[in-house]
Amino acid sequence: MNRQALRLFLMWGIPVVLGVAAVAAMMPSDGLDSHRNAGVGRPVKLPVVDAKLPVSAERFPPGPGSDIANAQCLICHSTGMVTRQPPLTEQEWATISNKMRVAYGAPLPEKDVDALARYLYSINGKKSDRAAAAPSVVDMQGS
Repeated sequence: MNRQALRLFLMWGIPVVLGVAAVAAMMPSDGLDSHRNAGVGRPVKLPVVDAKLPVSAERFPPGPGSDIANAQCLICHSTGMVTRQPPLTEQEWATISNKMRVAYGAPLPEKDVDALARYLYSINGKKSDRAAAAPSVVDMQGS
């Protein structure tokens, strides 16, 4: 074969052969399909399991808003998880509460966000003016 014929074969012959092979592979074949489906049976039905998680006996310290924290925060968090957070401003607690509502679907009513933020600030908030001027932990700029 001369160079021009070889080049034409490579340019046209190989793609045509590959195309025919691809079409043939996609065509259903009675022998192959029956073999493929031989192991397929009815869908398996699994039992429904209801998991009962233990209810935490620990509650938030008493105070205005503790009822909101006990009813809403303890759905997902322990009191220790919340009280061990770094001291935050009231606005930072409100931001976190709204994040829980919007991003994670917490059932906290919007009207309770400010009261919850005030309560969380009262039990674990930034107390000094110097700390309030520092970068916020909530926006990941603080330490």
